[in-house]
Amino acid sequence: MAVSQLGEWRLPLRGWQRDAFDTWSGERPADALIVATPGAGKTQLAARVVHAALGAREIRRVLIVVPREHLKAQVARVFAQSDIQLDHAFANATRTLASDVHGAVVTYQQVTAAPRLFRDLTRVPSIVVLDEIHHAGEEATWGQALRDAFGGARFRLSMSGTPFRSDGAAIPFVRYEAGLSVADFSYDYASALQDGVCRALIFPLHGGEAEWISRDGRAMHASFDAKLERRHESERLRTALTQPAWVGDVLVKAHLRLSAMRMAGHPDAGALVAAMNQDHARFIADLLQKRVGVTPEIVVSDIDGASRRISAFAKSRDPWIVAVHMISEGVDIPRLRVGVFASNVVTEMYFRQFCGRFVRTTSDRADREAYVYVPDDHRIRRLAAEITVDVRSALRSRLETDDPGALLAAAQRSDRASDEGGYASINAIATESQTLNFGPLFNPDELYDDAGPAAHRGRAGAVATAEQPTNVERKEGLRRQLRALVASVSTTFGIDHKWIHATLNQRCGNSVATATLSELEARRRIAAAWLSRRQYDGIKP
Repeated sequence: MAVSQLGEWRLPLRGWQRDAFDTWSGERPADALIVATPGAGKTQLAARVVHAALGAREIRRVLIVVPREHLKAQVARVFAQSDIQLDHAFANATRTLASDVHGAVVTYQQVTAAPRLFRDLTRVPSIVVLDEIHHAGEEATWGQALRDAFGGARFRLSMSGTPFRSDGAAIPFVRYEAGLSVADFSYDYASALQDGVCRALIFPLHGGEAEWISRDGRAMHASFDAKLERRHESERLRTALTQPAWVGDVLVKAHLRLSAMRMAGHPDAGALVAAMNQDHARFIADLLQKRVGVTPEIVVSDIDGASRRISAFAKSRDPWIVAVHMISEGVDIPRLRVGVFASNVVTEMYFRQFCGRFVRTTSDRADREAYVYVPDDHRIRRLAAEITVDVRSALRSRLETDDPGALLAAAQRSDRASDEGGYASINAIATESQTLNFGPLFNPDELYDDAGPAAHRGRAGAVATAEQPTNVERKEGLRRQLRALVASVSTTFGIDHKWIHATLNQRCGNSVATATLSELEARRRIAAAWLSRRQYDGIKP
């Protein structure tokens, strides 16, 4: 069964999405870069572009590339709302796509592992959407693989909320002028605040004093106001983030804020802590349990099912989740209202990506702002103060990576080097220094009129449609049913599974991995009929 013909686009778009689509539609460039603040709705815009290209029969295949595994199903569900079916369970080993999908959602790692496979998949007229394209610097492995894989695609739509790399490497498929990246359309956080599309961020800054032994063996004692050498600044920050008194006090304040939000009309509001490493995440989780009586979800790379844990937390009413980088970008959890930045990765990209987890809005009028608790380290204070400033990628010669995974690894290597060099954290106390509040700056109260938030949403942005399962998720449900039925047939009639599957392949076509919905349903009906009639008429040994 082939995919059905798309109907008219029927989903509402925010004003900036309409403008961006009109910009793309007017020229239909082979390469386009859309820069939009996290939470503004880049995926919905991409769905509109893809829908138009499919509807005009300019393309026959769609490939979406995302940075992390746990984003694949999330993206596919957004596209499914506009009847664009994408296989978010596609594996490179499968090599082919079922005939009832328009394409697939894959990760950059998948493309890097098999660029020739994806070049073959895009030999038919195709559109490729490259989400968070800043991951793919021209000189990086991912960048070259993308060029090899998708250089022949009909359209390439690149998207990013943080369109820059500190290593100065050119991003593939992005145009540069005078060393700066050129976006075909840009929508920054300040504009999103003025339009009421994103939440206003409020940054309670926490300073205090720290005491430690430096790597060179010196006894150090300094407040966050004191000017120090760069290496001692990093030691002071690490000391604060690893001392139960400092971190515990900040967590208590953040939890009180979260509790107030839950009581004030957002009962499922959630909070996220960004930890330095896996041991630090468990340290913070233990502090939350001891200080506020909450056992948080922990998501670190060495725990099986990290993507499943993130998805479960997004749908739950649980208050806290602690993560090491796993929720740094792309993840759509609109109920996150409180954050604690307890990471020692103090670069602009990582900080902006973390803050992007809290700007996504829900439909509740009470849901107008989010609180991100941060150390009053002057580097982090500057990043918070500049959160509304638009940024562009600049080509530079200095070698400093902004790949989040590499940044974390570098920070963890620095931690180990500190330990080896004699660094020792002794004590730290937290004091609230000041609060940076971007709400009054853009006066979000004036975005509402007497008609209430529903009228506001109609003016400033699109109301999200109800999430629905993708065809791939429906298929997985049918495959589970089919596995159970085949097991029952095997037990009932004494037939090996391979003969049962051979019969189903013969009668229904295609393997289970590449079967369409209708083919899987046909398999299920045949197996159920064998059991109900108590008669197996298939292939036998």
